[in-house]
Amino acid sequence: MKQGLIIGGGAGNGSIITDTLVDRGYDVTNVGSSIHPRAHNITVDWQDLDIPFVQKNFKFDNKFDFIFFNQKSSSLRQEDFKISCSKTLKNWKLLKDWTHSNWLSCQLPFLILHTIENNLHKETCVGWMLSSYAKYDQKGNTEHADYSSFKYFNYLQMQCFANQNEFRTFGIYPDFALDKSKEMLSNIINEVLSKTEKHKEYYM
Repeated sequence: MKQGLIIGGGAGNGSIITDTLVDRGYDVTNVGSSIHPRAHNITVDWQDLDIPFVQKNFKFDNKFDFIFFNQKSSSLRQEDFKISCSKTLKNWKLLKDWTHSNWLSCQLPFLILHTIENNLHKETCVGWMLSSYAKYDQKGNTEHADYSSFKYFNYLQMQCFANQNEFRTFGIYPDFALDKSKEMLSNIINEVLSKTEKHKEYYM
């Protein structure tokens, strides 16, 4: 049986990816704060997820055929950039949250793939949920500047992993405002599973 690993696959759009894999006969492991009834679940509070947690829990006996990073985090708002002399403690807390968001969004996928290197093979397909906000001229990307920068780094690490390894990579640029976004996301996953390209990006 083919094996899937989804980070953030228990609820919402992540559950669509999990369901699509299970319907295709995959045995799926979901890592996240929500439990998926059709998957093996490693439950975690995102605020508590750290390097020791990865080292302890990401020990698997099987090879993974499909891996997807669906987790996201954002801490900054536009108004946080307004200069004020009376927000020292608030800014310290903001920097701490910003650092944690960067860890979850960008560093976690990097660490996971290096941690499970023995569970990968040349046909493993590794994907990231990207965003149009990663583009510097995208309208609205300054509303959540950290999120936009994180998604751009996700795009870059996707390309770097593709260039430096044999396994396959892909990225999805979603538009969940569309009426049929759930069906479109499921169709993209099905297409990914049926293709053999070394790297491809998909748009909804």
